[in-house]
Amino acid sequence: MSKEIINNNKIIGIFENKKFNPENIYLFLIIFFIFISLFVNIPSDINNIGISAPILGIGDRIFYINESVKGFGYEDYSGNILYPLILKIISYITSLFGEDQYSKLWNFIIIMITSSFSIISLKLLKISSTILFNKNVSNIASILYIINPYTYFYSLSGGITNFLILGVSCILYLFSKRLKKNNHLNKNNTWDLFFIVLASTYLSFLRPSGALFGFVILLFLFWEKIKNEILNQTFKNKNKVEITIVILGIIIVTYNINISLDYSLSTVTLFTNEGGQFFGYPRIYLRDQLTTQTTDIFINIKHGLYLFIWKITDFVSGLSDIRDTHSQFMNEGIILPFVFRTFTGIFILFPINLFSFLGIISNIKFILKSQIWIVLFSAFVAVCPSLLGVSMSRYLMMFYPPFIIFSAKMIHDTFLGIKRNKI
Repeated sequence: MSKEIINNNKIIGIFENKKFNPENIYLFLIIFFIFISLFVNIPSDINNIGISAPILGIGDRIFYINESVKGFGYEDYSGNILYPLILKIISYITSLFGEDQYSKLWNFIIIMITSSFSIISLKLLKISSTILFNKNVSNIASILYIINPYTYFYSLSGGITNFLILGVSCILYLFSKRLKKNNHLNKNNTWDLFFIVLASTYLSFLRPSGALFGFVILLFLFWEKIKNEILNQTFKNKNKVEITIVILGIIIVTYNINISLDYSLSTVTLFTNEGGQFFGYPRIYLRDQLTTQTTDIFINIKHGLYLFIWKITDFVSGLSDIRDTHSQFMNEGIILPFVFRTFTGIFILFPINLFSFLGIISNIKFILKSQIWIVLFSAFVAVCPSLLGVSMSRYLMMFYPPFIIFSAKMIHDTFLGIKRNKI
């Protein structure tokens, strides 16, 4: 047997190892990094992350914690309430010990919450991928989750991302759970439906993108229930209760979309006027040249094609963090995060995203049959506003679990094909 086959079998052996426990590995790693952050300042684009950070870089901190009447948002608009409320509760708890939002105690509490959410998300990801496919795919999905540096970054930053990942992981698990062993849908579990609605409303209280994700999920569930009622013409009390639950969920999600509408519109405006450069070419010049209309139809069509190519390229590369920085100045200590981000994008995120795309294409029949397409479509709808302006990996990370699973499935099938062909 050739050396290549032996090495390939060793890799596959790791995936097939029933004793492989990714949760324990990740638990050890996250505890290790939290402990290290007690003594080492870990730099990010703006503020540091970790327990010892003087100002914890939770992302948009000035938006989520400020001295306004609400305590979050800006004077003209504000976002969804749940995450700022959690930060406010943490600030109240730390104040009882004479500490403020810049203390290690404050950092420790929010980091423990986001780290715990990350561990739970990994567990749900593993269970979901096992239900959808098998243990081997589950192991690969867990490995992809663990090797992603942003898994640790968002845990140590205490930001909102892991709150969204948890909600998406729950919905993915509940949709996976709806499958019986013979891959036929089990649509009769009211409790599963209730928890899907609950998770969707939870996401809507976090961010407009989370609300958009939840709205699409609930819209399809509503259509499913109405369609079944019309076709079966049973009109049972149980079905009426389920429809009522979904409608209530839609009302709550719609309300959260509405209260954050000004924030969403301002974000879109900011996105469409994003500064910085696109692979060295100033974005403002691209917009000026490609959005200017002329009397020449051929030139307008050509500019429209160029604009489409630019937006798609910016969208795909940005979601993998293969992009220029959007900061106007390279402040001291900003070089490491920039270099680390681009390295991670090229060698980790882009391969995972590429395998995910191929995995979705190669498993399209299973996706449509299992209704996992609803979760995938909802995730895409939630990140597609990035097409209007600029995309970053953190927008995809919030809805990453289903994409990780199909990336793992494609990697599994690739190694399996190599093994079968003895290459």
